[in-house]
Amino acid sequence: MTVTDFTERLRKARRRVSDPRPPSKSSSRWLNLATVVVALGFALVIVHLVAVLRDRTVPALVLARDVGATQPFTEADLAAVDLVPDHDVRFIRAADRAAVIGRAPVVGLQKGTLLAAASLIPEGVPGTGFQVVGLRVEAGNRPSQPLWPHARVCVSPLPQPLPCDSLPSAGNAFVARVAGVGSPDSDGTVVVDVIVDSEHIGPALAAASGSVIISLRGA
Repeated sequence: MTVTDFTERLRKARRRVSDPRPPSKSSSRWLNLATVVVALGFALVIVHLVAVLRDRTVPALVLARDVGATQPFTEADLAAVDLVPDHDVRFIRAADRAAVIGRAPVVGLQKGTLLAAASLIPEGVPGTGFQVVGLRVEAGNRPSQPLWPHARVCVSPLPQPLPCDSLPSAGNAFVARVAGVGSPDSDGTVVVDVIVDSEHIGPALAAASGSVIISLRGA
């Protein structure tokens, strides 16, 4: 063997050592299968976490549009979003929507604001520019169904009641919100506290000194 032949064989041996043989097709299949199994496992874990979080969510009330301070909420003002309860976050549940309609915020709130009890004017307390007036209403001068807080009513002085849609010059009928209802006395008369704005405080005070008829209005 010549020196040249020996050198060539040594070079080939080094090449075989430095360049390992490619994996077999069987090994590649097992590697691909393991990768698929791991990826599927991660996907199942993510799906499970999403399902758990979804089960924990609670529908909460948010504003569907801007609402000014002391402006009573209407049905169109409110929307619902799914929220994960947190002990540090106070919010009003969507199931309490009916109790929120007719109440008003302490300050102006923007669209998308999460509603909380602390942002609402307390029950029976009028906001700035509003006043609570007590009206004596006889049994025959109010609806047969009970009046409830936040109900929207038309108040018209007697003896000539007029609809609240009449022109201001035609009478002193006005629209108000019920703040509370007292217990009936011996003849069925009750005192209905209503919340009125600054424009209708005068007619409300005048109506408080006489007899009125109250009818329910749409929200």
